[in-house]
Amino acid sequence: MNRLLTTVIALSMLSGPLVAKPQWKRVNRVWQQTMLAAIDSFPEHGGYYTGGKPTADFPTTAWRGLHEAYVMAADDVRPYVDCHKAQPSFCSIATYVALVKALTMWDTKGRISQQAWRNMKPYVGIVDALNPDGLGQDDGVGFWGRANANGPSIGVLIRELKAGFSMSAYRGAKSEKNRERSDECYLTDDQWRAHPIWDRMVPGDILKIFWNNNESDKPRDNGAIVGYNGVKGEDQEAGHSVIFLGYTPDGRVRYWSSNGPGKNPKEMGYSEGTCDKTRIQRLVVTRILKPERFDNVRKMAPTDVNQYLWDLNGVRHSTTAEVKQQIGEKN
Repeated sequence: MNRLLTTVIALSMLSGPLVAKPQWKRVNRVWQQTMLAAIDSFPEHGGYYTGGKPTADFPTTAWRGLHEAYVMAADDVRPYVDCHKAQPSFCSIATYVALVKALTMWDTKGRISQQAWRNMKPYVGIVDALNPDGLGQDDGVGFWGRANANGPSIGVLIRELKAGFSMSAYRGAKSEKNRERSDECYLTDDQWRAHPIWDRMVPGDILKIFWNNNESDKPRDNGAIVGYNGVKGEDQEAGHSVIFLGYTPDGRVRYWSSNGPGKNPKEMGYSEGTCDKTRIQRLVVTRILKPERFDNVRKMAPTDVNQYLWDLNGVRHSTTAEVKQQIGEKN
């Protein structure tokens, strides 16, 4: 018998069966640090605005700012990402621009192809050399449309690219009308704070937060909802796309994003935020392990549609089981 094989067998008999490392323990430390470093490239605040038309307060829309931030001419091999131009902004712009900025910082060896970079460009209805038809990408369409979608947007994108993994947690629905199962329960504050996912998150992870509004002045169970079904009067998703930074000394969740709108949206935008764990009703945690897999975006045309994410913008809601399936979460 091969000597190496004999040694392996002997060691396994001494230590018990070989057990694979749990997925949540897998971390690409270089990448996580690069994501955090990318945040330092952003200005403070810059305004929070989701509208599609210029106003007196926001003569430049977030869409125009996003377009101008991704600088790539027709013959460029890769883009230059100017984070200062990406303002005003909203949350999914923040995580998208931070992601592509981190990719430009990480890819010093040209592992991401020109075509992949072209397809990562946000097509927002503005004509330029790479978008001569002025294509706009709705939710679920192309790279930007996936990153900007309702539901577990970036989690779905990373699964498609095979660039990492996602994990999720759900406190449950408080209202009977939003329960998916007859035995579904709404976890107590202590039970929710004790959920293992809080200890499995690593700074630099991308989070999709679904806000818990059950304890507000006007209680609504929309943190139980994934997506927007277009039905007036029904609970709809209330989400926030952020980058996880860690915890405060008293255990509050620290995150970075474009935060708003607030009472004065002109003073909002790129900033650090904090919240109690009980302010979150559901979350999806996405961790990138293989940034080189973003070269797979070369096969994701700007018109390519992810039907699941497309449907969450006016067609239907998603179940928890679907979320897990779409992000490739393993039990």
